Amino acid sequence: MKMNVEKQSVKEWLNALDSAAKGKRYAKLWKKTYGLVAVPSRKRTTMNLYKIDRYSKAGENVIVPGKVLSTGMITHKFNISAIEFSAGALKALKAADCKVVDIKEMINAEKVHVLI
Repeated sequence: MKMNVEKQSVKEWLNALDSAAKGKRYAKLWKKTYGLVAVPSRKRTTMNLYKIDRYSKAGENVIVPGKVLSTGMITHKFNISAIEFSAGALKALKAADCKVVDIKEMINAEKVHVLI
């Protein structure tokens, strides 16, 4: 799938998701996630920390196909991958000992949850 994208982080996500969608493991999930990322930036998901905290559990692998914003608190540890993070969100995630990982690591992870 081809798309004209200028931002490098979005290009990396689209390339990784495209190759994962052609694989055998969670192919439908990666194809759906590709569709969520391959839209204009104004239509992508933005998610606050309190929603991520509410809909995730300790030790989970969480993907946000958009931007993570800093409103709210984190009460447990998890691994997270997103296209963008606000500065306050990164600070709060590091304070809660959450691990911010690349999408390529998430593709190989077990039990991945996409929050939209």
